[in-house]
Amino acid sequence: MESTSMKVLGRPKRTPWERFVRLQRTSAQLARGRGQPKGVYRFSSYEESEAWKTKLDRKKRT
Repeated sequence: MESTSMKVLGRPKRTPWERFVRLQRTSAQLARGRGQPKGVYRFSSYEESEAWKTKLDRKKRT
């Protein structure tokens, strides 16, 4: 019977705590750039709401 050897492709270079801190930092940065303000917005038509979203996207890019 042959013994099968397993090849290790890589190991984490950082500790679990360092990886957790990096994940938290990344998620905080993403949450800041949400793109839409908080709250409830009512529009009289679908077109009006799409125009509002497009306007927000343009502001975010500039």
